[in-house]
Amino acid sequence: MKVMDILKKCKYDNIEKKIKLHYGEKELKEYKNLYEELINKISNTTSDSIMYIYITVYSKSNDNSTPIESFSEDDETLDFDVSAYESDDDTVYSIAASSYSDFLQYNIDPKTLIKFSYESIMAHCFYEITAYGFEDNI
Repeated sequence: MKVMDILKKCKYDNIEKKIKLHYGEKELKEYKNLYEELINKISNTTSDSIMYIYITVYSKSNDNSTPIESFSEDDETLDFDVSAYESDDDTVYSIAASSYSDFLQYNIDPKTLIKFSYESIMAHCFYEITAYGFEDNI
């Protein structure tokens, strides 16, 4: 499943709840604008991406070196790391510098789809893709 497919199934208010839970209430207006911009871009996006997004979970209380496999996605004591990989490649990429058009075409790793709700996936991805600001990295 691609990011754009998940985004179409999510209401912004539900994504915002997850953003507030894990990242606070700063820049909520910008996140809402991002959501609307991405929803409007979906119809103009037509490429086959080989990139897969996955989310790794760590405890804030330990040294952040060992991922946690069993967790609640609403646990505020956890850190979430969003990364990407190409199929058949072990190289890990940041999505922070991705263009919005490319981001919409990325696939979601099957394990991430099982462990997270769509709204949580979008909240963590929104946070990561805006790490350098809210402007599109065209």
